Formats: sequence, structure tokens, C-alpha cells
Amino acid sequence: MTYSQSLQGLQLWPSMLFFRIWSDYQEHRGSLCDAILERSAGQTRLIESEIAVGTKPAEGLYESHFDFFSFALPGLENLVRFIETSLRQAVSVAHSQSEPWESYRVRFIDSWYHVTTKGGFHDAHWHFGCSWCGIFYLDVGDYEKTSSSAPSGGSRFYCPIGQGGAYRDSGNRYLHPYFDPEIENGLLLIFPSQLLHSGLPYHGQRERIVIAFNAQVHRDGAL
Repeated sequence: MTYSQSLQGLQLWPSMLFFRIWSDYQEHRGSLCDAILERSAGQTRLIESEIAVGTKPAEGLYESHFDFFSFALPGLENLVRFIETSLRQAVSVAHSQSEPWESYRVRFIDSWYHVTTKGGFHDAHWHFGCSWCGIFYLDVGDYEKTSSSAPSGGSRFYCPIGQGGAYRDSGNRYLHPYFDPEIENGLLLIFPSQLLHSGLPYHGQRERIVIAFNAQVHRDGAL
């Protein structure tokens, strides 16, 4: 880096989030929702994965096994292709497009659904063994964005950087302690695995349905 008498800036350790609406959402929404609701109704355990049970409520949340992308459900293969392509493009952008997105290969190590009913939530947590994660909002239920309180059934991401030694003023206001993205049906949200995040308590009457995944990304097929 060559320095000059003009002010220069360098952004280090960014935490990038990516968003994209699935263009085929309306075509596959009904069949995917019906299939997931039918399957969740037949679960013998609310948390089939038995992962991080202590961060999840005793009722109000149904979670599948972590091999959801292998299920034979109508429209699921199309959704997985959309997610994979979006993730490869996101990784390319995160690396300033130093490599074309086609050179990246994705391995989904975990995939699952959540069906949340009234009172359901998922406490703050990280994901391990992967570099990128994502949430696809199949049906946000009675989600409502408000300016005065936590949105019902929203997703919250927490700042990974210390707040200037716990001191806060106008100089580090950009280090907001958390971020609640607006969500909607058909939205894919991709985020780096090191971000602490939570599923906020849901107070709606209709089921909230999301599909989530953990992924490893490599170049030249070296999975």
C-alpha cells in the first residue's frame, strides 16, 4: 500500500450480509410449505437434530434433522440450486471478485427447517465447521417490522467487534450492537458463520417457516 498526504481508508475484517429474492418463489411456495408442515406435524421430537437443545424452547419450535437438502420434496432441488449459485456469487463479491464465482464449489454440511409457532425462538448462537450460513424465509408468518421493539419472529445479528473498550460515543456509533434486517417471503439471507445471531421470539398465530444451512466453500472442486 502506498501512502499519500490525502486521507486514505482501509476496511478490515468486514462482516458482509447478502440478500436475494428467489424468482421462482411463487411457483414452489405452496408445495414446499405443505410438505414441511406435514412432515413437522409427524415429528416424534420437536428438535429432531438434538443440536443445541438448550438454546431452544420446550415448545413453539419444530426443527428437522440436519440433512434437509436430501429430502425428496417438490421444488426443493430448484431452491438448493438457487442457494448454491447465490452463495458462490456472494463469496466472489466478499473477495472483491478476485476470482470468478464459477470457480467456487459449495458443500452443504448441514441443512434443516424451522417451523415456529407462538412463543418459539432460538437463542443467540454461532455455527461451527463452516464458513458461510444462510436462512431462506419460506413463510415469515405474522412478522412485523417495528421501530420501537424487537420484530416478532425476526432474525437478529450481533456486532462481532468490541465497542471501543465498552465506551460508546458518536465516534463509534457505526458499531451498533445489533442489526435486525427486514425480512419477507422468498428472501435468502447469507451471512458469515462467525456472526452471533438469534431468532427473536415469535408472537404470531400462523406458522413461521424457514430453511437454513451451513456451507463450506472451496476453489477448484477441492472439497
